Amino acid sequence: MMLDMSMGPRMEMQANPALLHLAQLLLLPGIELQQAVEQELAENPSLEEIEGEEVFCSRCGGVVVDGICLQCASAPAADDFAPALPSDPSDDAGDSLQWVAAPRSMAEGIYADLSVALPEADHPIALALVGSLDERGFLADELTDIAATLNFSLERVSRVLACLHDLGPPGIATRNTRECLLAQLDALEQQGTSCPYARVIVDRHLEDLGTHRFVQIARQLHITPADVEAVQAFVQHHLWPYPSQVAPQPATAPVGVRYRMPDLSISEKDQTFVVEVLNSPRRLLRMNPLYQELARNAMSLDEEERAHVQEYVARTRVFLANLRQRESTLKRIGEAIVRRQEAFLRHGIRHLVPMTRAELAAELELSESTVSRAVTDKTVLLPTRALFPLSEFFVAARRVQDVLRELIDGETTPLSDQALAKMLTERGYPIARRTVAKYRDQMHILPSNLR
Repeated sequence: MMLDMSMGPRMEMQANPALLHLAQLLLLPGIELQQAVEQELAENPSLEEIEGEEVFCSRCGGVVVDGICLQCASAPAADDFAPALPSDPSDDAGDSLQWVAAPRSMAEGIYADLSVALPEADHPIALALVGSLDERGFLADELTDIAATLNFSLERVSRVLACLHDLGPPGIATRNTRECLLAQLDALEQQGTSCPYARVIVDRHLEDLGTHRFVQIARQLHITPADVEAVQAFVQHHLWPYPSQVAPQPATAPVGVRYRMPDLSISEKDQTFVVEVLNSPRRLLRMNPLYQELARNAMSLDEEERAHVQEYVARTRVFLANLRQRESTLKRIGEAIVRRQEAFLRHGIRHLVPMTRAELAAELELSESTVSRAVTDKTVLLPTRALFPLSEFFVAARRVQDVLRELIDGETTPLSDQALAKMLTERGYPIARRTVAKYRDQMHILPSNLR
């Protein structure tokens, strides 16, 4: 018996490092993306960040950074601020196109939220407080110093700080890790999650807890070492010592503890919904001009220097190209969602149109896995200023669950699942009793005998 062996061309996609890196960036929500950028800036000498001055584009009003308008993603006209950039990336000057707007930082996101929540007269206080946050999210300056510098009363500055505490991640603008953890415990307690002795141990015995002196803590509080171990497990599972950094969140973590920063915004302009990827309004990532020049003259370098330059220049090009591709993919997905969900955007959750990731992928000619990565753990800022997870657009049961919650909230006596199923059917949502029970469990609503 002879084996029939033949050779022929075959088209297939292989996962190269650049594609894998793009897939990783697509998965990252805004805060984690900002941390990834900070890490790349620290490790890659050919990548640099520049900040723009108060120069605005005459075309759209966006901030111009180094002659580039970050709002309309193009250089303003020659008679405005700078000559247009070359359009052919194969030219020697094509390296000038190796730039991208930096992701919006947590501080920028918090200040944007404060600007909406506060009267305009308090915006200078909000800017000063956000500007006083260190890299960990702690407040570096004294409130009295901030009040004196701005010539505002301490009471007024304290009110703005309280608003910052409410809008930012739990623990933001505290003084140290102890205060940060106590603020997170407050946020958890508001959601009904707590642990006996956690507050007193974090407040009075945090150092002993960190060094595993469980017996010593137990003796002072007249509790058992097992109680202290339970507190340590609770702290490790739910809390994070630095408010501006994001901890890995377990699947069982309570919803709302983790700070959510929108990745997209949908706004209405002239009766039309506009999708925007929320990047930094004043910060630009680009390839270092020195490394650009070295790359053009790489043959004049010795072997070790040439390898160094080529490695980091290639790394920067891939990083910036993938950031730009991530932005483009998110924007396309957002625009496709808007086309399908205009009724929801105008009238609310009851008008949410069922759709699937596969349908969206087919429409945009993307793979379903790309769409799935792009919507995972991302949020969109709706025209109502409410945050809405992108993944919720693909949950067909949300309309029914909204009606179910309304029925339960309005009940005078607890209704059984069978009664709820009948009422839902009368309202045009025919579902079985067991489906009501499943939705009720997903919404964390107790059964009728416990309500």
